[in-house]
Amino acid sequence: MRLWALAGWQRLLVTALCLVAWRALEQVAVVGLTPSTMLYGLQLVDSSTLLHAIGVESIPIARYSIAVMGVQPYVNALIVMTVLTVISKRLAMMWTGTEGRQAIGRWTRALTLVFAGAQAYGYTVLWQADNSLGPLDWSARLLVVLQLTTGTMILVLLGDVLDEFGLGFGNGAILIYALTPLATELHRIASFIETAPSLETFYKALAVWTVFSVLVATATVAVLLAVRRVEPRKSKRPTRRTPIELRLLVSGVLRPPLFAQAVLFAPAAAADYLAATNFQAAQWINDHLTMYGPNPWTDIAFAVLNACLVIAFTYFVVACDFRLAPAENSWHINRLAFIGGTFLAITVVLMPLLEWNVSSATGRAIGMSGFDIVLVVVMIVAVADRLERTRKSVLGRAPILMSRIP
Repeated sequence: MRLWALAGWQRLLVTALCLVAWRALEQVAVVGLTPSTMLYGLQLVDSSTLLHAIGVESIPIARYSIAVMGVQPYVNALIVMTVLTVISKRLAMMWTGTEGRQAIGRWTRALTLVFAGAQAYGYTVLWQADNSLGPLDWSARLLVVLQLTTGTMILVLLGDVLDEFGLGFGNGAILIYALTPLATELHRIASFIETAPSLETFYKALAVWTVFSVLVATATVAVLLAVRRVEPRKSKRPTRRTPIELRLLVSGVLRPPLFAQAVLFAPAAAADYLAATNFQAAQWINDHLTMYGPNPWTDIAFAVLNACLVIAFTYFVVACDFRLAPAENSWHINRLAFIGGTFLAITVVLMPLLEWNVSSATGRAIGMSGFDIVLVVVMIVAVADRLERTRKSVLGRAPILMSRIP
Protein backbone atom coordinates (compact mmCIF):
# COMPACT_ATOMS: atom_id res chain seq x y z
CA MET A 1 0.00 0.00 0.00
CA ARG A 2 2.87 2.36 0.74
CA LEU A 3 4.44 1.63 -2.65
CA TRP A 4 1.07 2.19 -4.33
CA ALA A 5 0.70 5.53 -2.54
CA LEU A 6 4.22 6.71 -3.39
CA ALA A 7 4.34 5.58 -7.02
CA GLY A 8 0.72 5.95 -8.08
CA TRP A 9 -1.24 3.42 -10.08
CA GLN A 10 -0.15 4.90 -13.43
CA ARG A 11 3.55 4.25 -12.88
CA LEU A 12 2.93 0.80 -11.48
CA LEU A 13 0.65 -0.10 -14.40
CA VAL A 14 3.12 1.15 -17.02
CA THR A 15 5.95 -0.73 -15.32
CA ALA A 16 3.93 -3.96 -15.26
CA LEU A 17 2.96 -3.62 -18.92
CA CYS A 18 6.57 -2.96 -19.96
CA LEU A 19 7.78 -6.03 -18.08
CA VAL A 20 5.05 -8.17 -19.68
CA ALA A 21 6.03 -6.86 -23.12
CA TRP A 22 9.67 -7.67 -22.39
CA ARG A 23 8.84 -11.26 -21.44
CA ALA A 24 6.54 -11.62 -24.44
CA LEU A 25 9.36 -10.65 -26.81
CA GLU A 26 11.27 -13.72 -25.64
CA GLN A 27 8.54 -15.89 -27.18
CA VAL A 28 8.98 -14.38 -30.66
CA ALA A 29 11.37 -16.66 -32.54
CA VAL A 30 13.80 -15.45 -35.17
CA VAL A 31 12.59 -16.08 -38.71
CA GLY A 32 14.93 -18.49 -40.52
CA LEU A 33 15.41 -21.24 -37.93
CA THR A 34 15.52 -24.75 -39.33
CA PRO A 35 12.34 -26.83 -38.81
CA SER A 36 14.30 -29.44 -36.84
CA THR A 37 15.41 -26.79 -34.34
CA MET A 38 11.86 -25.67 -33.70
CA LEU A 39 10.58 -29.25 -33.56
CA TYR A 40 13.27 -30.39 -31.12
CA GLY A 41 12.63 -27.39 -28.87
CA LEU A 42 8.89 -27.95 -28.78
CA GLN A 43 9.39 -31.62 -27.99
CA LEU A 44 11.22 -30.64 -24.80
CA VAL A 45 8.20 -28.76 -23.49
CA ASP A 46 6.54 -30.65 -20.64
CA SER A 47 3.65 -29.06 -18.75
CA SER A 48 2.59 -32.18 -16.85
CA THR A 49 3.44 -30.52 -13.51
CA LEU A 50 4.00 -26.97 -12.35
CA LEU A 51 7.75 -27.56 -12.01
CA HIS A 52 7.96 -28.90 -15.55
CA ALA A 53 5.93 -25.95 -16.81
CA ILE A 54 8.34 -23.33 -15.40
CA GLY A 55 11.58 -25.28 -15.83
CA VAL A 56 14.31 -24.45 -18.32
CA GLU A 57 12.85 -26.85 -20.88
CA SER A 58 9.62 -24.84 -20.89
CA ILE A 59 11.25 -21.91 -22.72
CA PRO A 60 12.78 -23.48 -25.85
CA ILE A 61 12.13 -20.38 -27.95
CA ALA A 62 13.89 -17.93 -25.62
CA ARG A 63 17.38 -18.94 -26.76
CA TYR A 64 16.36 -18.19 -30.37
CA SER A 65 14.10 -15.19 -29.77
CA ILE A 66 14.54 -11.72 -31.20
CA ALA A 67 15.25 -10.51 -27.65
CA VAL A 68 17.98 -13.06 -26.92
CA MET A 69 20.64 -10.32 -26.66
CA GLY A 70 18.57 -8.34 -24.17
CA VAL A 71 19.87 -4.85 -23.42
CA GLN A 72 23.50 -5.98 -23.16
CA PRO A 73 24.53 -3.90 -26.23
CA TYR A 74 23.00 -0.81 -24.60
CA VAL A 75 24.83 -1.45 -21.32
CA ASN A 76 28.08 -1.88 -23.25
CA ALA A 77 27.48 1.35 -25.14
CA LEU A 78 26.69 3.22 -21.92
CA ILE A 79 29.88 1.94 -20.30
CA VAL A 80 31.94 2.99 -23.32
CA MET A 81 30.46 6.50 -23.16
CA THR A 82 31.45 6.83 -19.51
CA VAL A 83 34.98 5.65 -20.24
CA LEU A 84 35.31 8.20 -23.05
CA THR A 85 34.97 10.98 -20.48
CA VAL A 86 38.59 10.26 -19.54
CA ILE A 87 39.68 11.08 -23.09
CA SER A 88 37.36 14.01 -23.81
CA LYS A 89 37.00 16.80 -21.29
CA ARG A 90 34.14 18.23 -23.35
CA LEU A 91 32.26 14.96 -23.05
CA ALA A 92 32.87 14.94 -19.30
CA MET A 93 31.37 18.41 -18.99
CA MET A 94 28.33 17.37 -21.03
CA TRP A 95 27.28 14.97 -18.27
CA THR A 96 26.68 17.95 -15.96
CA GLY A 97 24.03 19.63 -18.14
CA THR A 98 20.55 18.55 -19.21
CA GLU A 99 21.12 19.19 -22.92
CA GLY A 100 24.50 17.48 -22.76
CA ARG A 101 23.02 14.36 -21.16
CA GLN A 102 20.34 14.27 -23.84
CA ALA A 103 23.01 14.40 -26.55
CA ILE A 104 24.98 11.64 -24.81
CA GLY A 105 21.78 9.60 -24.68
CA ARG A 106 21.39 9.90 -28.45
CA TRP A 107 25.01 8.93 -29.04
CA THR A 108 24.60 5.97 -26.67
CA ARG A 109 21.65 4.68 -28.68
CA ALA A 110 23.55 5.09 -31.93
CA LEU A 111 26.46 3.13 -30.46
CA THR A 112 23.95 0.53 -29.24
CA LEU A 113 22.89 -0.05 -32.84
CA VAL A 114 26.50 -0.72 -33.82
CA PHE A 115 27.14 -3.09 -30.92
CA ALA A 116 23.82 -4.87 -31.42
CA GLY A 117 24.52 -5.41 -35.12
CA ALA A 118 27.98 -6.82 -34.42
CA GLN A 119 26.69 -9.12 -31.66
CA ALA A 120 23.78 -10.22 -33.85
CA TYR A 121 26.22 -11.20 -36.59
CA GLY A 122 28.05 -13.32 -34.03
CA TYR A 123 24.79 -15.08 -33.19
CA THR A 124 24.25 -15.95 -36.85
CA VAL A 125 27.68 -17.57 -36.98
CA LEU A 126 27.04 -19.44 -33.73
CA TRP A 127 23.62 -20.70 -34.83
CA GLN A 128 25.02 -21.83 -38.16
CA ALA A 129 27.69 -23.80 -36.34
CA ASP A 130 25.10 -25.79 -34.34
CA ASN A 131 22.82 -26.15 -37.38
CA SER A 132 20.06 -24.00 -35.89
CA LEU A 133 20.20 -21.93 -39.07
CA GLY A 134 20.56 -23.34 -42.53
CA PRO A 135 22.87 -22.01 -45.25
CA LEU A 136 22.68 -18.21 -45.37
CA ASP A 137 23.44 -15.81 -48.16
CA TRP A 138 24.13 -12.18 -47.33
CA SER A 139 20.46 -11.15 -47.53
CA ALA A 140 19.24 -13.95 -45.24
CA ARG A 141 22.01 -13.21 -42.73
CA LEU A 142 21.15 -9.51 -42.84
CA LEU A 143 17.52 -10.36 -42.10
CA VAL A 144 18.48 -12.28 -38.95
CA VAL A 145 20.81 -9.47 -37.87
CA LEU A 146 18.04 -6.91 -38.33
CA GLN A 147 15.61 -9.03 -36.30
CA LEU A 148 18.00 -9.36 -33.36
CA THR A 149 18.98 -5.68 -33.50
CA THR A 150 15.34 -4.65 -33.59
CA GLY A 151 14.59 -6.80 -30.55
CA THR A 152 17.31 -5.07 -28.57
CA MET A 153 16.18 -1.60 -29.62
CA ILE A 154 12.59 -2.41 -28.65
CA LEU A 155 13.85 -3.29 -25.18
CA VAL A 156 15.74 0.02 -25.06
CA LEU A 157 12.49 1.74 -26.04
CA LEU A 158 10.71 -0.05 -23.20
CA GLY A 159 13.44 1.27 -20.91
CA ASP A 160 12.70 4.81 -22.11
CA VAL A 161 9.00 4.28 -21.41
CA LEU A 162 9.90 3.10 -17.91
CA ASP A 163 11.96 6.25 -17.42
CA GLU A 164 9.18 8.56 -18.58
CA PHE A 165 6.05 6.91 -17.23
CA GLY A 166 7.16 4.00 -15.01
CA LEU A 167 9.64 3.27 -12.25
CA GLY A 168 12.79 3.62 -14.34
CA PHE A 169 13.77 7.12 -13.18
CA GLY A 170 16.58 7.33 -15.73
CA ASN A 171 17.72 3.71 -15.45
CA GLY A 172 14.86 1.87 -17.16
CA ALA A 173 17.06 -0.17 -19.50
CA ILE A 174 19.41 -1.08 -16.67
CA LEU A 175 16.37 -2.12 -14.62
CA ILE A 176 15.44 -4.59 -17.39
CA TYR A 177 19.06 -5.75 -17.47
CA ALA A 178 19.02 -6.33 -13.70
CA LEU A 179 15.70 -8.19 -13.69
CA THR A 180 16.73 -10.59 -16.46
CA PRO A 181 18.60 -12.95 -14.07
CA LEU A 182 15.49 -13.21 -11.87
CA ALA A 183 13.53 -14.86 -14.67
CA THR A 184 16.46 -17.11 -15.55
CA GLU A 185 16.93 -18.07 -11.91
CA LEU A 186 13.27 -19.02 -11.53
CA HIS A 187 13.50 -21.48 -14.44
CA ARG A 188 16.85 -22.82 -13.20
CA ILE A 189 15.67 -23.47 -9.64
CA ALA A 190 12.52 -25.18 -10.97
CA SER A 191 14.67 -27.49 -13.10
CA PHE A 192 16.92 -28.19 -10.11
CA ILE A 193 13.95 -29.17 -7.95
CA GLU A 194 12.65 -31.39 -10.73
CA THR A 195 15.94 -33.28 -11.14
CA ALA A 196 17.04 -33.42 -7.49
CA PRO A 197 18.12 -37.00 -6.61
CA SER A 198 16.40 -36.83 -3.20
CA LEU A 199 14.38 -34.44 -1.07
CA GLU A 200 17.14 -34.31 1.55
CA THR A 201 19.73 -33.27 -1.02
CA PHE A 202 17.34 -30.71 -2.45
CA TYR A 203 16.48 -29.09 0.88
CA LYS A 204 20.08 -28.90 2.07
CA ALA A 205 21.42 -27.42 -1.16
CA LEU A 206 18.54 -24.98 -1.50
CA ALA A 207 18.95 -23.90 2.13
CA VAL A 208 22.63 -23.11 1.52
CA TRP A 209 21.76 -21.16 -1.64
CA THR A 210 19.04 -19.22 0.20
CA VAL A 211 21.21 -18.35 3.20
CA PHE A 212 24.07 -17.05 1.06
CA SER A 213 21.68 -15.11 -1.20
CA VAL A 214 20.01 -13.44 1.78
CA LEU A 215 23.38 -12.58 3.31
CA VAL A 216 24.55 -10.91 0.09
CA ALA A 217 21.26 -9.02 -0.32
CA THR A 218 21.26 -7.83 3.30
CA ALA A 219 24.88 -6.70 3.15
CA THR A 220 24.18 -4.85 -0.10
CA VAL A 221 21.31 -2.89 1.44
CA ALA A 222 23.44 -1.96 4.46
CA VAL A 223 26.43 -0.85 2.39
CA LEU A 224 24.32 0.90 -0.24
CA LEU A 225 22.54 3.09 2.31
CA ALA A 226 25.76 3.98 4.13
CA VAL A 227 27.11 7.47 3.51
CA ARG A 228 30.16 9.44 4.60
CA ARG A 229 29.35 13.06 5.33
CA VAL A 230 32.21 15.36 4.47
CA GLU A 231 32.10 18.74 6.13
CA PRO A 232 33.48 21.68 4.14
CA ARG A 233 36.91 22.95 5.05
CA LYS A 234 37.03 26.06 7.12
CA SER A 235 38.47 29.05 5.34
CA LYS A 236 39.15 32.66 6.18
CA ARG A 237 36.58 33.79 3.66
CA PRO A 238 33.03 33.91 5.03
CA THR A 239 31.64 31.71 2.27
CA ARG A 240 28.80 29.38 3.13
CA ARG A 241 29.29 25.86 1.85
CA THR A 242 27.13 22.82 2.46
CA PRO A 243 28.52 19.41 3.42
CA ILE A 244 28.58 16.55 0.92
CA GLU A 245 27.43 13.00 1.52
CA LEU A 246 29.59 10.40 -0.20
CA ARG A 247 27.99 7.04 -0.88
CA LEU A 248 30.01 4.10 0.37
CA LEU A 249 29.51 2.44 -3.04
CA VAL A 250 30.64 5.58 -4.80
CA SER A 251 31.57 3.62 -7.94
CA GLY A 252 28.21 1.90 -8.38
CA VAL A 253 28.09 -1.87 -8.77
CA LEU A 254 27.64 -2.38 -12.51
CA ARG A 255 30.91 -1.46 -14.16
CA PRO A 256 33.78 -2.85 -11.99
CA PRO A 257 32.59 -6.50 -12.13
CA LEU A 258 31.76 -6.23 -15.85
CA PHE A 259 35.23 -4.87 -16.60
CA ALA A 260 36.80 -7.71 -14.61
CA GLN A 261 34.63 -10.28 -16.43
CA ALA A 262 35.70 -8.82 -19.78
CA VAL A 263 39.38 -9.30 -18.91
CA LEU A 264 38.86 -12.82 -17.56
CA PHE A 265 36.82 -13.78 -20.61
CA ALA A 266 40.03 -13.86 -22.67
CA PRO A 267 41.11 -17.35 -21.44
CA ALA A 268 37.66 -18.76 -22.22
CA ALA A 269 37.81 -17.27 -25.71
CA ALA A 270 41.27 -18.75 -26.19
CA ALA A 271 39.99 -22.17 -25.10
CA ASP A 272 37.18 -22.02 -27.66
CA TYR A 273 39.68 -21.06 -30.35
CA LEU A 274 42.07 -23.90 -29.43
CA ALA A 275 39.37 -26.55 -29.01
CA ALA A 276 39.56 -27.66 -32.63
CA THR A 277 43.35 -27.63 -33.02
CA ASN A 278 44.72 -28.31 -29.53
CA PHE A 279 42.11 -29.97 -27.33
CA GLN A 280 44.50 -30.64 -24.43
CA ALA A 281 45.48 -26.97 -24.14
CA ALA A 282 41.83 -25.93 -24.27
CA GLN A 283 40.97 -28.47 -21.58
CA TRP A 284 43.81 -27.23 -19.35
CA ILE A 285 42.55 -23.65 -19.66
CA ASN A 286 38.99 -24.68 -18.81
CA ASP A 287 40.14 -26.70 -15.79
CA HIS A 288 42.60 -24.23 -14.29
CA LEU A 289 41.57 -20.71 -15.31
CA THR A 290 38.27 -20.81 -13.43
CA MET A 291 36.99 -20.64 -9.86
CA TYR A 292 35.14 -23.94 -10.20
CA GLY A 293 37.78 -26.31 -11.55
CA PRO A 294 39.12 -29.60 -10.14
CA ASN A 295 42.24 -28.03 -8.61
CA PRO A 296 41.42 -26.01 -5.43
CA TRP A 297 44.70 -24.07 -5.52
CA THR A 298 44.17 -22.77 -9.05
CA ASP A 299 40.55 -22.01 -8.12
CA ILE A 300 41.75 -19.86 -5.22
CA ALA A 301 44.41 -18.16 -7.36
CA PHE A 302 41.85 -17.33 -10.04
CA ALA A 303 39.42 -15.98 -7.41
CA VAL A 304 42.16 -13.76 -5.96
CA LEU A 305 42.95 -12.45 -9.43
CA ASN A 306 39.27 -11.76 -10.04
CA ALA A 307 38.92 -9.93 -6.72
CA CYS A 308 42.00 -7.81 -7.40
CA LEU A 309 40.66 -6.86 -10.82
CA VAL A 310 37.33 -5.83 -9.31
CA ILE A 311 39.07 -3.55 -6.80
CA ALA A 312 41.37 -2.12 -9.46
CA PHE A 313 38.50 -1.38 -11.82
CA THR A 314 36.59 0.23 -8.96
CA TYR A 315 39.41 2.72 -8.65
CA PHE A 316 39.35 3.18 -12.44
CA VAL A 317 35.60 3.89 -12.49
CA VAL A 318 35.89 6.34 -9.62
CA ALA A 319 38.78 8.09 -11.35
CA CYS A 320 36.65 8.43 -14.50
CA ASP A 321 33.58 9.74 -12.71
CA PHE A 322 35.16 12.05 -10.16
CA ARG A 323 38.29 13.37 -11.81
CA LEU A 324 36.67 16.83 -11.79
CA ALA A 325 35.70 16.62 -8.11
CA PRO A 326 37.22 19.14 -5.69
CA ALA A 327 40.69 18.21 -4.57
CA GLU A 328 39.69 18.46 -0.92
CA ASN A 329 37.41 15.44 -1.36
CA SER A 330 39.89 13.24 -3.25
CA TRP A 331 41.21 11.49 -0.13
CA HIS A 332 37.70 10.57 1.00
CA ILE A 333 36.73 9.40 -2.49
CA ASN A 334 39.81 7.18 -2.85
CA ARG A 335 39.25 5.62 0.56
CA LEU A 336 35.62 4.88 -0.21
CA ALA A 337 36.65 3.46 -3.58
CA PHE A 338 38.80 0.90 -1.77
CA ILE A 339 36.03 0.06 0.69
CA GLY A 340 33.43 -0.26 -2.07
CA GLY A 341 35.77 -2.29 -4.26
CA THR A 342 36.51 -4.65 -1.37
CA PHE A 343 32.80 -5.10 -0.76
CA LEU A 344 32.22 -5.92 -4.44
CA ALA A 345 35.12 -8.38 -4.41
CA ILE A 346 33.61 -10.16 -1.41
CA THR A 347 30.03 -10.31 -2.71
CA VAL A 348 30.76 -10.90 -6.40
CA VAL A 349 33.78 -13.24 -6.08
CA LEU A 350 34.23 -14.67 -2.59
CA MET A 351 30.63 -15.38 -1.57
CA PRO A 352 29.68 -17.30 -4.77
CA LEU A 353 32.85 -19.39 -4.43
CA LEU A 354 32.06 -20.24 -0.79
CA GLU A 355 28.43 -20.97 -1.63
CA TRP A 356 29.44 -23.31 -4.46
CA ASN A 357 31.75 -25.35 -2.23
CA VAL A 358 29.33 -25.49 0.72
CA SER A 359 26.39 -26.54 -1.46
CA SER A 360 28.63 -29.11 -3.20
CA ALA A 361 29.26 -30.68 0.20
CA THR A 362 25.52 -31.35 0.54
CA GLY A 363 25.57 -33.52 -2.58
CA ARG A 364 24.32 -31.07 -5.19
CA ALA A 365 25.87 -27.70 -6.07
CA ILE A 366 23.65 -24.71 -6.82
CA GLY A 367 25.62 -21.84 -8.29
CA MET A 368 24.92 -18.31 -7.06
CA SER A 369 25.69 -15.08 -8.91
CA GLY A 370 26.65 -12.44 -6.39
CA PHE A 371 26.76 -9.82 -9.14
CA ASP A 372 23.14 -10.46 -10.13
CA ILE A 373 21.92 -10.29 -6.54
CA VAL A 374 23.80 -7.08 -5.80
CA LEU A 375 22.60 -5.39 -8.99
CA VAL A 376 18.94 -6.35 -8.42
CA VAL A 377 19.06 -5.08 -4.83
CA VAL A 378 20.71 -1.83 -5.92
CA MET A 379 18.03 -1.18 -8.54
CA ILE A 380 15.20 -1.92 -6.09
CA VAL A 381 16.70 0.37 -3.44
CA ALA A 382 17.32 3.08 -6.06
CA VAL A 383 13.66 2.99 -7.14
CA ALA A 384 12.45 3.13 -3.53
CA ASP A 385 14.83 6.00 -2.75
CA ARG A 386 13.67 7.96 -5.80
CA LEU A 387 10.03 7.48 -4.82
CA GLU A 388 10.76 8.80 -1.35
CA ARG A 389 12.55 11.82 -2.78
CA THR A 390 9.71 12.71 -5.14
CA ARG A 391 7.28 12.86 -2.22
CA LYS A 392 9.45 14.57 0.40
CA SER A 393 11.17 17.89 0.47
CA VAL A 394 14.96 17.70 0.25
CA LEU A 395 15.63 21.34 1.09
CA GLY A 396 18.57 21.75 3.38
CA ARG A 397 19.80 18.23 2.80
CA ALA A 398 23.42 17.68 1.91
CA PRO A 399 23.91 16.73 -1.75
CA ILE A 400 24.89 13.12 -2.37
CA LEU A 401 27.99 12.43 -4.44
CA MET A 402 27.83 9.09 -6.21
CA SER A 403 28.31 7.46 -9.62
CA ARG A 404 25.98 8.27 -12.51
CA ILE A 405 25.66 4.58 -13.29
CA PRO A 406 24.07 2.26 -10.66
